[in-house]
Amino acid sequence: MKKIWTLLLICCSTAAMAQMQPAKKIIPDYTHETFIKGSPVKIWRVIRNLPQVKDYSNGTIKDVQIVTENETRYRDITFTDNRKRRDIIDQVHESYKFFVFSIVSPLPTGITHATVTALVESLPDKEDTSVVRWSIMLEGDKSNRKPLVDTLSAEIASYDAGLKKLLE
Repeated sequence: MKKIWTLLLICCSTAAMAQMQPAKKIIPDYTHETFIKGSPVKIWRVIRNLPQVKDYSNGTIKDVQIVTENETRYRDITFTDNRKRRDIIDQVHESYKFFVFSIVSPLPTGITHATVTALVESLPDKEDTSVVRWSIMLEGDKSNRKPLVDTLSAEIASYDAGLKKLLE
């Protein structure tokens, strides 16, 4: 009987310690909304087609290669100024029309992780217009974030203009 109580006490105390911590609120370093005339499905068809980023980059991207290594998809981008960047494709979620990529290289000194998201949604009050919600989340030294945020926000602005030209 003593062994049963001891086992019960161990099981109950372990279960109590396994409870989840409250969710940590994530505040993006940058957010932007692009309003485009068209349905979310029409916009999503363009965004989810990963190599097509060249078509809606408004002339800032020269070449895009999608590479799969060990079941992980990467996007190798060459910009028109000959800069190169490698992104890992974290998610392309079809039903939620959600796209996430993280920059693999180059990352500025002090930045340990950089993630960009795009979410395509309908607007409840406008049947012919949708919104693409962009966000940038960085981890690492706060003093080194601004140059990368500036570069990525300029890239998002070119996507904004390019998507409008391509779809409207």
